[in-house]
Amino acid sequence: MKIFSKRFWVLIPVVLVLFSCEEAEKPCGCTNLDVAFLFNVVNQENVDLLDPSEPKHLEASDLSVSFLLDGEKVEVYDSKINHLKSFPRIVEPEPLAGVDKYVLNVILNSSEDEAIPTTYLEWKDGSIDELQAEFSYSGNSVIVKKLWLNGDLIWDMQRDGEKPIYPLVKDF
Repeated sequence: MKIFSKRFWVLIPVVLVLFSCEEAEKPCGCTNLDVAFLFNVVNQENVDLLDPSEPKHLEASDLSVSFLLDGEKVEVYDSKINHLKSFPRIVEPEPLAGVDKYVLNVILNSSEDEAIPTTYLEWKDGSIDELQAEFSYSGNSVIVKKLWLNGDLIWDMQRDGEKPIYPLVKDF
C-alpha cells in the first residue's frame, strides 16, 4: 500500500522552493553626506580663538562662508535648508567624544556641477581662506576625499585616514 503518491513527492520540493524565497532586498533609502570639515582656530601663540573665555575670541558672525558656483561667489544661506542656516557653527568641546577644544564646523561646497568645488571663508579682518575639495559621489552618498587650504593639500582620505580637527592659524 502506497501512503504517498508520486504527485506528493513532486509537490513537496515545489512548495519548499516557493516558501523559501525571500523578496529582493530594497535599498535602505539612506543618505550619507560627509561634506563638513572641522577647524580649530588658533593664533600664533596657539590660543584657541573660538573659546568664549578668551578676550579676543571669534563669534560665528565674524566669519562668512561662500561657495564658488558657476564662476560667482555666492554666500551660503538658504532659509529652506536647515543645516546651512547655522553654519559656520562653533562647536563646544566634547571630552567624551575626544574633542577637548572648540571647533569651527564648515560645510564645504560639494556641487557636482563644479570641476573643483570651492568654499571661501571670509574673516572679520577681510582675509579670505580658500578651501577646495574633491568628493566621491555614489548613489545617495557624497564624501569628501581630499581638501586643499589656500592651494596646499591638508588632508587626503587615502593617505591620512580619519578627518582631523585641522588647526587654522589666524592673527586678528
